[in-house]
Amino acid sequence: MTKEAVVPDVGESASPLGRALVLMGDMWTVRIVRAIFAEQRRFQDLRDSLNISDPVLSRRLRGLVDDGLLFTRAYQSHPPRHEYLLTESGIDLWRVMIALWTWDRTWAGAHHRDSGLRLRHDVCGNSTRPVFGCGRCGAIGLTARDVKGTVDDRLLLDVVGRRSRRSPTINTPIDASGVLGDRWSTMILSDALMGSRRFHEFQSHLKISPVTLTHRLELFVETGMLSRESVAAGGRRQEYRLTPKGIDFFSVTATINSWAAQWLADDGQSGLSLIHTACGHELQPQFTCNSCNGVLARPEISFEGSAV
Repeated sequence: MTKEAVVPDVGESASPLGRALVLMGDMWTVRIVRAIFAEQRRFQDLRDSLNISDPVLSRRLRGLVDDGLLFTRAYQSHPPRHEYLLTESGIDLWRVMIALWTWDRTWAGAHHRDSGLRLRHDVCGNSTRPVFGCGRCGAIGLTARDVKGTVDDRLLLDVVGRRSRRSPTINTPIDASGVLGDRWSTMILSDALMGSRRFHEFQSHLKISPVTLTHRLELFVETGMLSRESVAAGGRRQEYRLTPKGIDFFSVTATINSWAAQWLADDGQSGLSLIHTACGHELQPQFTCNSCNGVLARPEISFEGSAV
């Protein structure tokens, strides 16, 4: 994916994608939403399946309600008990959840906590491994290399300005929610997807401290999402190149970007334009069933099994 710079207007608010990354840039938030998609709606079920403390879970649930992704519904009056359900905008995160799940199925390993979850396409009745594509032209198997990105630098404002909201420390083995739930890691990987390769390029684009950048780059090399290569034989200058594992994270970025344009933008512009070069249109993320080749729709899919 090639990158073009767009100069933001001074004083404008952060872009919709920037706000979406702040909203989703919390490891527990991602895991809670994914658990609710898998029909775990009550506090005790979420607490037990996620192995999360009561205070942390309470704060995250309140935040998701305040952010408009969840609402509560009483299921018991004495004593009062509520379950948590997805709002319309929360339900529309289903493509993001599929992208996260698909990446984990491919790259997180057999010991990942969600390795027991299966995605069933109810139309054909088979378990599916969704294939990412463009809903505009029907092409499947798309990667970042099939797309041209135009970036509005406003998307960085929320990331830089709200660093005080911290997620659990990202560590290994890495999974999709760990990447997405660590704000800097998401931005570094997105910048790499859009063509950055050298340390100074990441630092210049993201305004990130050298210590933080060094740590995240080392982590991505260690976990196989980036490779580190010398620019010239015997030289000290190095480049960081995306591996197939890193490139495959593009579907997560693309689905979040599409969701932000739909739900957080007044004009349908997220701050990151992704043009599918083959058809010349804005990328419309779409998943296809690998069993029947049918396009997946939210009412026609269901998660089965349970998290470890």
